[in-house]
Formats: sequence, C-alpha cells, structure tokens
Amino acid sequence: MTASPSKLAAPERARPTSAERRTQILREAARCFGTRGFRGTTTRDVAAAVGITEAALYRHFPSKEAMYAAILDGRTSAPPIAAALEPFAAARDDERVFTELALAIVASVEADPSFLRLLLYSALEGHEMARPFYETRMRRLREFLSSYIAERTREGAFRDVDPELAARAFVGMVADHLIARTVFGQRDPHAHGAERIARTFTEIFLEGVRAQTARERREASRG
Repeated sequence: MTASPSKLAAPERARPTSAERRTQILREAARCFGTRGFRGTTTRDVAAAVGITEAALYRHFPSKEAMYAAILDGRTSAPPIAAALEPFAAARDDERVFTELALAIVASVEADPSFLRLLLYSALEGHEMARPFYETRMRRLREFLSSYIAERTREGAFRDVDPELAARAFVGMVADHLIARTVFGQRDPHAHGAERIARTFTEIFLEGVRAQTARERREASRG
C-alpha cells in the first residue's frame, strides 16, 4: 500500500558545513553588535540569533571578542577601494575617481548595513580592536584621496584648497547620506539610485574645487 503524500516524511535539510556556520554566526554577530553594541551583546544573543546553543557557538568561536575580531579581519583583508581608483587617477579622470569612490562606499554599506553601525558603536565604546581597521582602510583611503587632490591642485586643475579637508568633505557627504539612512532610518521623499547619488555628490564637489580657466576668469572680471 502506497503512503499518502501527507504521510510522506519531509526530506531532511542538509546541515550547514563548518564554513557556512561560521559565516552565519559572523553575519548575525555583526547584526547584534550593530544593534546593541559590543558591550551590550552576549554570546547568548548571537547563539539565539543563529538558532544554535552557546555550546555549539563556542565550537566555532571561543568568545565574542573572537567573533568581533573575525568580522574586522574579513573587512580588512578585502581589496582596498583605492586600488580600483588608481587607473582613473593616473588618467586624471576626476569624475571617475570621485564617482567610483562614492559608488564603492555606498555599495559596501548597502551590502552590509550592520557593519557601519558596528563601526560607529566601536568608536563610541572606544573599542581598540576597531583601530587596525581604521588605520588600514579608512585612513589610507583618505590619504589616497588627499594626495590626488594635492596633485591636481599643483597641476592647476583644482583651486588652492587644503587637500586633507577637501578629502574629508567629499567622504563626509557620502557618509552623511549613509548614516542618515542606515542609522536614523531616514528616506528621501524621492528615491535615488546609487549612481545618481554618486554623480550628484561628485558634481557638487568638483564644481567647488575646480580652478577657473583663463576664459572664465576673463568673463568673471568683465561682469
């Protein structure tokens, strides 16, 4: 006699591999750290979010410090954003340098919003483990950008501006947009895609730093 479909046993779900479980744990840990902060998160919180026991969690990570370090290590080991911008910088393609930079930052945060919240919590909590990430990623990115601005200023393409402050200004525009959306949940009345956002910020920034041409100076003096 054939069993009815309702009585057939459901197929067993394949158990995640060790690597898959580690990825799942780190994803949920980042979300917990980004919601409650490092100090406000316990290993029990992370285990509950994953749907496993603390004992199972400890088989992959001995402590929440180890999870936190693994999250930062994964981000630190990713290819630096500046490396992808170097060809555009060598070609002196200002629009591509700044547009691609903005796009990369937006894409990174949109792919994992919890990581931005985690970094902000780390700064407020004074967590020392976040410092290497800042030194290897954020500072080097700003150094690349300020160096490019300084070169373009020496070449006469940009007016005389402080390169470091100008770099902070551009990154700050993008960061403000992302913090407003990711941390405060603000949404623009009219949704804009990442491409439009990046191009708009780039246009605003370059309009402010580009040097006037000889023709523009003559026309300005006539006015």
